[in-house]
Amino acid sequence: MSSRLIYWATMPEMAWLDPADTPVALGTLTVRAASGELADLLPEAEHIDAVLARRYDLTATEAAEMRRVCEHVASAVPCGRTYARLVTENVPAEERRAFAESLLHVAAEGRTDPWTAASVARAFGLPDVALPHARRA
Repeated sequence: MSSRLIYWATMPEMAWLDPADTPVALGTLTVRAASGELADLLPEAEHIDAVLARRYDLTATEAAEMRRVCEHVASAVPCGRTYARLVTENVPAEERRAFAESLLHVAAEGRTDPWTAASVARAFGLPDVALPHARRA
């Protein structure tokens, strides 16, 4: 699965994103964001594990294994906003929104402000007000 995703991310004009790779694609985007714009929300790997477990109904062990795959993919795909743009263009908005909502729920422990919600939304290529928490302002 990860080799197929890496191939797509490095040569998108030669391949297509298999829908089965969508969870790892979003997890990879999360790994990238955790070392960048969402570092305050996801300071440790266990936070990413919790997001993956919540979104995909995984055990802690399964989520940790998935995160390791996502970390491997993150180290091999294009740097910068290129990968985020590819995910935004190829993963349906409703799937990105559902993942972002899981992230926001886990990271904010149910408490958040509109600015945090907007930051999470932007990280997944969504409008600032795409997440329910962002609409409370």
